[in-house]
Amino acid sequence: MVKDTKPGSALISAIKSESVVDLGKEYAELGIDALLESNALESIPFVNTVVGLYKAAGHVRDQIFTDKFVRFLTPLSDMPEEERIEMAERLNEDDKFAGKAGARLIEIIDRMESENKPELAANFIKAFARKEVDFDTPRHLLFALERIPAFDICELALFSSNNGVGTRTNGDPLMVGFVGAGLGINNGATDGGYIVPTQLCRSFVEAGRLKVKNAKNDLETMFD
Repeated sequence: MVKDTKPGSALISAIKSESVVDLGKEYAELGIDALLESNALESIPFVNTVVGLYKAAGHVRDQIFTDKFVRFLTPLSDMPEEERIEMAERLNEDDKFAGKAGARLIEIIDRMESENKPELAANFIKAFARKEVDFDTPRHLLFALERIPAFDICELALFSSNNGVGTRTNGDPLMVGFVGAGLGINNGATDGGYIVPTQLCRSFVEAGRLKVKNAKNDLETMFD
């Protein structure tokens, strides 16, 4: 098996260890902003290691990555330790990760432009851990998460639940974004058709724990 990078190995160690639980407690107590401003991360083994090893391109970028990294790890804190260990080992067995699951996850987290996307990525990994999705699905979900604009994610639960009925035209920017992320496809009707959700879209909504909630003036997508 190919050896993971040093930061990647540190991330996998963090996922397996009780450091994730400590991080979850600090996050719940302080919130993300206060946690990042405090020295709490420095006292959490592996978490501090990953962030420290990744520092290479300037203070601002370090802070942004740390924010995303914490948001990714925190949702994993409610998983039993044995489940996290098994999940990490199964990820490394996947031929696409080829023993470098940690490095691949760091690359994916680093490319995400939204504060909510790392939390969704964690939900996808948790669905994999619960064996709700197979080996192939997490990679496709993470790819879709990278491709879809963060501000369009709130539309996915409604789009999926309505099976595309009542959605806007094929050329609508929202629909174009869904298709580009692999979350929508033209149904091929003779009248030109309309965009319907793919199975990946349904998996995205279910694994991501997205739901539609009636709000005062609009629809909000919420996490369970």
